[in-house]
Amino acid sequence: MNVPISGLCILSALPLTATGALRFPGSHSKSGTSISLSKRVHVNTLITEPGTAEIDWSNLYSFNSGDYAMPSALKYTPRGTNVLWGRTEYSVSADSNTTAVNATAVVHDGPHFDFAIAPFASFYLRDESGARLGSTAIARYDSGRNSTGVTATWSGATHSSPNNPAGLFDLGFGYGRNLQGSPFLEKFTPHTNLILEKATGQQNTVALFEGIEFQMTERFALDLSGQHFSLNHGPADNQIVLGLTVNLGHAH
Repeated sequence: MNVPISGLCILSALPLTATGALRFPGSHSKSGTSISLSKRVHVNTLITEPGTAEIDWSNLYSFNSGDYAMPSALKYTPRGTNVLWGRTEYSVSADSNTTAVNATAVVHDGPHFDFAIAPFASFYLRDESGARLGSTAIARYDSGRNSTGVTATWSGATHSSPNNPAGLFDLGFGYGRNLQGSPFLEKFTPHTNLILEKATGQQNTVALFEGIEFQMTERFALDLSGQHFSLNHGPADNQIVLGLTVNLGHAH
């Protein structure tokens, strides 16, 4: 079995977690989880290496509101030979407003093309009530040092409100390229993402992400990214995220 653990980087960074493009208007979660999902499309592997656990810890600052948040996640993929136990990563994440559980299952692992399904549930800790349930589909194609991908996410609210729409659909596109030229340059992977979002009763919105990941060692990676939400309906929310991923190695 070839679980996709040989991508451009060994670690699955982000912020963060892959809970889908869970972004709710007026909440920090829209910033905390989206980078993590985006990076899986073109920089990191779709799931953590089987038999290992990872911790993602990030620092996020919004230039518009002055808000600061520290989203974090714990991810683990059991070692096994089937989809649910060996090709599925299970994760728990939290930020200042929400906590989420997620399972990312690799249903196709080819030499260049990979496909995964990631159902999730996110629960509000404050400001809102209820939960959001949904799923993300992730398709990724690797060729040499280039990696491109597409994501599609849908989620529904158990208790809708102006800041927690009844339905939310995201379509994302991403590209990353591992640098070359020297052993030092090969530690860097610039990446960019574009996400289109439609929420029930609201206008379509556009978000843009750009950043660069630095693979310090096999177990440590840093990522510095910019995030820009609501570009087509100003004023845009401009943010910066510094994330650290630590792979804890094989569990015994």
